[in-house]
Amino acid sequence: MSVLWRNWLSMTAILGLVLAILSSLALLQHNSILAMLLKQRLSVVAQSTAGDFRPVATMGLPLSMLRNAQAVLREARANDANIRAIYITEHDGTVIHTDEALGHAGLAPAVLHTLQQHQHQQVWSSETDTALTSAAAIVRGDHSVAGWVLVVYTKDAFNKTTRQLERKIIQSGLGIWGLVSLLAWGVLRLQLGGAVKGFAQVQRLLVQFAQHRPGQPLPDAPDTNGCGLFIHELPRLHRKLSLAATRYARAVHQQTGTTGPADPQPGGTTLTTELIKQAPDSSMARALSRRLAPALVMLVVAVVLLQGWQIYRQVLDSFEPEQSVRLELIGSLANRTIQRAVSAGVPLNSLVGASRYFEELLHDFPEVSYLAMTAHRLEVEAGQHVQPRPDNWWNGRDETSVFPITDNAGETGHIIVEANPHYFAQQLQNLTLDLAMVMVVAMLLAYQVVVVTLSLSMTGPLNRLNHLLIRQSRGDFSCRLGHHRHSALDRAAAFLSARADTLCQRQQSAGNTCATPRLLRFAYLNDIRLPVFLFGVADALSISFLPVYTRLLDNPLHWLNAGVVLSLPLAGYLLAITLGAPLVRALNARWGVRRLLLLAALLMLAANAGMAVAVTTVDLIIFRTLAGLGYAAATLAGQDYLLDVVPREMRGRALGLFTSALFSGIFSGAAVGGLIADRSGPPAVFLTGALIALVAAVLVWCFIPPDPRQTAGTTFRLADLLQPLRNTRFIVLITGLAIPANVMIQGFIAFLVALQMNALGATTADVARMVMLYFLLLLLIAPVAPRLDKHLHISTRAILGALLAATALGVAATWPGYWSMLYAVAGAGAGQGLMRDAAVAIAITLAESDLAHLGQDTVLGSLRMVERAGSIIGLLAAAWLASKLGYSAGIAAIALWLLAGMLVLLMAKLTATLSY
Repeated sequence: MSVLWRNWLSMTAILGLVLAILSSLALLQHNSILAMLLKQRLSVVAQSTAGDFRPVATMGLPLSMLRNAQAVLREARANDANIRAIYITEHDGTVIHTDEALGHAGLAPAVLHTLQQHQHQQVWSSETDTALTSAAAIVRGDHSVAGWVLVVYTKDAFNKTTRQLERKIIQSGLGIWGLVSLLAWGVLRLQLGGAVKGFAQVQRLLVQFAQHRPGQPLPDAPDTNGCGLFIHELPRLHRKLSLAATRYARAVHQQTGTTGPADPQPGGTTLTTELIKQAPDSSMARALSRRLAPALVMLVVAVVLLQGWQIYRQVLDSFEPEQSVRLELIGSLANRTIQRAVSAGVPLNSLVGASRYFEELLHDFPEVSYLAMTAHRLEVEAGQHVQPRPDNWWNGRDETSVFPITDNAGETGHIIVEANPHYFAQQLQNLTLDLAMVMVVAMLLAYQVVVVTLSLSMTGPLNRLNHLLIRQSRGDFSCRLGHHRHSALDRAAAFLSARADTLCQRQQSAGNTCATPRLLRFAYLNDIRLPVFLFGVADALSISFLPVYTRLLDNPLHWLNAGVVLSLPLAGYLLAITLGAPLVRALNARWGVRRLLLLAALLMLAANAGMAVAVTTVDLIIFRTLAGLGYAAATLAGQDYLLDVVPREMRGRALGLFTSALFSGIFSGAAVGGLIADRSGPPAVFLTGALIALVAAVLVWCFIPPDPRQTAGTTFRLADLLQPLRNTRFIVLITGLAIPANVMIQGFIAFLVALQMNALGATTADVARMVMLYFLLLLLIAPVAPRLDKHLHISTRAILGALLAATALGVAATWPGYWSMLYAVAGAGAGQGLMRDAAVAIAITLAESDLAHLGQDTVLGSLRMVERAGSIIGLLAAAWLASKLGYSAGIAAIALWLLAGMLVLLMAKLTATLSY
């Protein structure tokens, strides 16, 4: 398959995934909003019907005494043909009145169970797969509940509406997918045209040399016109091929005394393997990635905007019938109330409470923007006229209904009801934010996939070819390539491996039984790029709701503080990472990276599956701890793989790419997890995490060589990790910077943000957007923060980061609210961006000076262990304090901890013996 086709198929698959995610989110959001609107409307019917029974209950009479009960029920049911039944029940759910068509049928067991759960609420709603139910209490004069009005609405019309919308969204999505896929082909053809032509020239050159025979003239140098990035590569490749062909002919001649090569015979010899380290990426790979990045952004934005616009219009169209019905219901309700007063002989111009009544209606029903009552002139009005946007972009509708008021003389006035043309568009504002989040996540995923695709189809095969040619041009024919990647270039270069087989077989024929070619295996940083990204996604999916979800589960740990219990899943996760690191190092030295990454994927899969079916907090703690062990195995094994396969001089850049892929995954997981939880519930998030872990395992199996390790990983004893604690400057580092920064991450971002926002009434999706802002600022600021070291000392930068974060958290603790929390999260992200690498850089400085006798690995290992242990203690302390004094107190404690650490660093900086 050609380079262009591989990249186009990858890009098309990503665009299809983006469309599928957008469409699914839109359908879930539409269904949620439509169900909410229907339940609101049914609640109005229930409350209006309860008002007819309230005089009987107020007088202390049985509800069965209302003589015209059936007429009331018929009138209520006439509001919507999809109302299946209306029940009047006693307080315990015993049916008193029902529709005539239902006779004396009782409540369904599920409805009765729901009613018993809401005994102390005067209005409630519920939903099942087949029906929506809204209930209103019939209240006595002493405010006790005498009975209930239950309105049951069949979901046939609801399901029909959702199916129609689903069909429209799928059709538009397929059309947009096809259109943008064609655009992607054109863009990739334009951006990769020179590279594709150059790559084709490389393949032709290989075919020419494969057909060359000793004694024949060597093939001419290829034409490099229009070959883009291959202009300089092709002549170098031609020289290497020519020299390798000459060396091969000479080797054959030395073995046989002739110039005729012998045909290779297949043998059953087991080949030894040699692992070849490669740089993180080549200049060609970087150039291609930079060239494709704007195209990726353009294509993803095009898909999101086109499908988002179609979804917006289609969803609003599906709401139009509900808008009309709601307007009719609200107008009828107002008309019915006014008509009663008029029928009782009260003139329209004498209705003293009409204005207040209209204001209450507008407050209860924001979909109405204007209410008025007219006779011969305007008598009462409330609200204001709202005009739809002139461009009709949001599909706003100007809808007005008029309801007559009559008396004995005929029509005496009207009630005018105007719909708010922007109400339903405002209900979809969250969907707009979701589109933006999915767009950012899609860009990150698309970039990772395209980089890996380029590595698999172009730069990787070219690196393998160059490596083998360099050896053969030096007369070394002891190695061959494998074909495990099955790229076109690998197949075209198969004749080079055949040369090694031929010469080795000739040596075996001459009696040298040890002559077998070594199989070259190549390990690249890009091999682990996608698995690391997916491990990050799977691990961060629950960060926006885990404490809130823990609170919903059964808690058998009654003897523990409730707030501490909420923090135990996160504390167990951190403890597993802390204690699992030495175990991971030992397993890595014995098993190798591939097996350890597969184990990590298995642990994360089992952990997410377990959390999906968890019933108690103990279940959640156990499986979240298991997830921490899997995350530790994945990240540490990934780092060891990187250190093994990347040359020493390239490790700094490689670590940056590894961290970027990991944090991109964490960023994406935090965003996507909250959206899924908000639409489908936490169990769906955990099942998604299990699926992502499975995909990561497949990628590890396909990309990572079976045993790439060449050196054993560094393992530590506890005594080794405690030795740096004898150094005063190291103590200052961990107490002033490392521990407070990690407490902020675990105690605030991963714990208190979700709880505080939930207490403020925010949805899980709102929390996800807020947490996403933290990671976004961290990703943007952390890479550029070291540039400030030219102007500021690194400890000064850390002090400024701590001050910024502490100030932001202090604002949220003092003035709790949505915007103050947003500011706190943004301040934490910016502050962490300034502090993140400062602790590591200072620790390395200590490892090169005061702690040089311990070595850098021991110092960094001690730093990680102590800061994680400190973050566990800080998390538990913040959870306990928040449960006693409130979430704001917990946030304030973390802010004070950051300030205290900042002061410790500042005092150390002012002390010559402790400064860094």
